[in-house]
Amino acid sequence: MRNNRTTVRSLVTTQGTFLAMSYGMVVWAATDTRRTLHLRTAARALLGVKEDNKSLSKLFVGDRLGQLHVIQLPAFVLEYTSTVSDVAIRAMCIDEDGTLVVADEKGNIWSIGSTGDSKLMFETNRSISSIRIEGQTIRIQSGWEQCVYNLDGNLATTKDASHSFGENLMLRRMRERKKLETQRREAEAQFRRLPSA
Repeated sequence: MRNNRTTVRSLVTTQGTFLAMSYGMVVWAATDTRRTLHLRTAARALLGVKEDNKSLSKLFVGDRLGQLHVIQLPAFVLEYTSTVSDVAIRAMCIDEDGTLVVADEKGNIWSIGSTGDSKLMFETNRSISSIRIEGQTIRIQSGWEQCVYNLDGNLATTKDASHSFGENLMLRRMRERKKLETQRREAEAQFRRLPSA
């Protein structure tokens, strides 16, 4: 029989590990405890929050249906579930004021209130891998592309990182060729020193 219990997301902390399974189960495993919570749909994003800068107090889980689940810690109970989008949630972060910011599969950026009410901030029309708030800007990773947006949705800068990867790859290959050439010359020199039969 095939095991369908695949881990699709994980979050490792000093207090323990969260595992989100393909069938909707979320597992909290610490040294002294193991708890589970069934959300009925697969997670696409996890974010743990330390409200007192010491221990985790909440776990945010974004799922493939566009729902946000807020799990209260250390009790590991579901505080609430709210619908944010009609597509999967892909990435989450928290700003300096503690407001949760969520990116969905269509590239929409949402701010989430303390009771789970969502407000569309802006649309990027990009496939978002990760987001991070830096002051008054949101940095978005979309494949190889890194974009910085102002909080009103205006694109401030964009950088295609695939070019630097290509340059690094070319330099790495040149170093490898040079190393192989050096090894070949050393081997030929040793061969020449061998007594002839």
